[in-house]
Parts: sequence; structure tokens; C-alpha cells
Amino acid sequence: MLASKTGAGLGIASRIQSLPPFAPAACRLVQLIQQETAHFHEASRILAVDPALSTQVLRVANSALFGRRYEIASIVQALCLVGADRLRDIVLIVAIKNYMGDEDNLFLQRSWRHSLATAVWCEKLAEEYGVDRPIGYTAGILHDIGRTALLKLFPHEYATFMATALTGDLDKLDAERALCDVDHCQVGESLAEGWNFPPVLADVIAYHHEPVTAGTPRSRLLVQAACAAANLSGFHAIGPEREWDPSQIESLLPPRQPARRLNYEEMLEDVAFQINQTECSLL
Repeated sequence: MLASKTGAGLGIASRIQSLPPFAPAACRLVQLIQQETAHFHEASRILAVDPALSTQVLRVANSALFGRRYEIASIVQALCLVGADRLRDIVLIVAIKNYMGDEDNLFLQRSWRHSLATAVWCEKLAEEYGVDRPIGYTAGILHDIGRTALLKLFPHEYATFMATALTGDLDKLDAERALCDVDHCQVGESLAEGWNFPPVLADVIAYHHEPVTAGTPRSRLLVQAACAAANLSGFHAIGPEREWDPSQIESLLPPRQPARRLNYEEMLEDVAFQINQTECSLL
């Protein structure tokens, strides 16, 4: 847990324990993500124990985000129409918004939009890294869950830090530790362990700011590139606004056939569209 790995005191560890729980149904669906075949009946059974979450999920599934021409009336129907993997995406979107709460906090909103944009960029770039789309999307939307936790634990202090931290792609992890005794990666790792997330996701959450080496997992490389793309496309959680420059994304991609070209402008438009439609679906 947090105290043994990071050297942080028991005080911060106990504060993390006081955070609201992540939706158990969402945790269970995340735990199943590495199964080769998604099981519709299992997903339906998991969501059946949380009627409130299921109602929210159906509202999103019926939104313009998915362009359905008729109403989806049940989780089973949603599974048939959008698939188990996409339904997991919806569950995570709803669960993270619920975890943030109803607070009118600008920095929570910025953190949320950055995580969502990172997930969408992961979806678009996953093939380049040989990462399965569901794992990429899930890793992207959860990678900064520790930042959300710090905003809830230290709402005023951490918001001030986010407002004044104007430089550095590493998001000043050392400054976070000076302020809170931990950084958002360490907090995220503790949460991922407590929620029993699969190792591939726990690794991304804990180490997505680590320098790239020959042994860096592909899922982590994907999230680092998608995180940079989210920052460049206007969805940055911290620091100054970046100028849109697709060459910076291209420089983070692994070598591939020269004939394969990615339409970054089209991707940029689609990311903005998906975020807008997702936020509208949650109103």
C-alpha cells in the first residue's frame, strides 16, 4: 500500500481510506478487462446489483453520443447494441463523474476532461502500439485518478497548485510531494491496488510519468502519447495551453510503415466532438 512503497506517513494513507468508494460494479468490469471474450451475461449480472448506476448508464447509451434511433430500455439491450467493451466505457465515464461528486470545481472539471480526452486519443492510437482498444481506453480514462483524489483530499491547496503550476510536462511531481506528501501517481497506485485493478492498468496509473526505456510497456507508452495529444488538443489538466502541433504526437509513435499516415486534424475534430457529446449526455 501507499505508506510502505512511498514512505508517506500514515496520515495521508488514512486520508486516502476516507475517500468515497469507486462504484463496485465499475471495479468489477475493470477487473474483467483482460478476458479474451467479454461475457454479456456477466456484465449484465454485475450491473444488476446497482440500479442507480444502470439508470445513468442507460441515459448515456441513449444519448446523441451513440446516435441511437430508438430507446435502449435495458442493460441487456445495451450490451447487444453497443457491445460489452463499449458499455464498460460508459460505466467508467459515469463512475468517474460520480466519484468526483457534484462539486463546482473548475480543476476537477479540467482533470475530468483531460482524462476523457486521453481515453479518446488512446482509442485512436491504440493500433499503432499494438494495444487492445478496450485496455487503451480504460487506461487513458483512469490514468490520472490519483489527481482527482488529491483534488478531493486537498481541494483548496491542490487547486492553487494546479492554478500556479505553469511549466513542465512532468506536472511537477516533486512539488506535489512537497505539498501533499505524495504525488498523484502514488495515490493512484494505492487506489488501483485497493480496487484490485489488473496489473496492466495499475502500471499505467502508477508510472505514466516515468522516463521511457526499452522495457517500457506498450500500454504505458500509449497513454503517455495520448496524454500529450490531449494536452496539445486543448484538454490539459495542468500547465499552460499548448499550441496544436501534430508532429509532437508523431514523434512519440513507434516506427511503422512510411505509407501509413494518420489524419490528425480529423482525429482532433472527433476528440472534441466526443467530449462535447459525452458531457451533454451527463447533464
